[in-house]
Amino acid sequence: MFFNKNKEKKNDLSDIDIAICMLLIHAARTDERYEIQEKKIIKSYFTKFKKDDLYIKNLIEYCEIKEKDSVEILNMTKEIKKLKYENRLEIIEIIFKIIYSDRQLCQYEDRLVRKIAGLIYIESKDLGEIKIKIKNDLYS
Repeated sequence: MFFNKNKEKKNDLSDIDIAICMLLIHAARTDERYEIQEKKIIKSYFTKFKKDDLYIKNLIEYCEIKEKDSVEILNMTKEIKKLKYENRLEIIEIIFKIIYSDRQLCQYEDRLVRKIAGLIYIESKDLGEIKIKIKNDLYS
């Protein structure tokens, strides 16, 4: 990926991948600690979809820069809410995995995941079930 005086080039990155990746990075940075474990979770999410390592590396680098300049999660969720419900649930699950990767949930992370869930039309019941599932996986 090439960067030119703070101008990012999107190259061949898909809009939906950018939206999802930026949202995941945003969730990871909410507690002001963006750590290796969180990056691994983000990378593994995209690896599931047979994305090659170079694409994922470029995507994450691009989104890390772009997310720093972004203050609106509305733009990040605009494309995501068009996905099938199951796919949106999976994104919420990944967000919880990222948030709980340090075995803590701060109030800002909790507030963020609830806001994201609302913006991408996730039902409260499903949000609660995912949260319990991730916590149970973590502590079992």
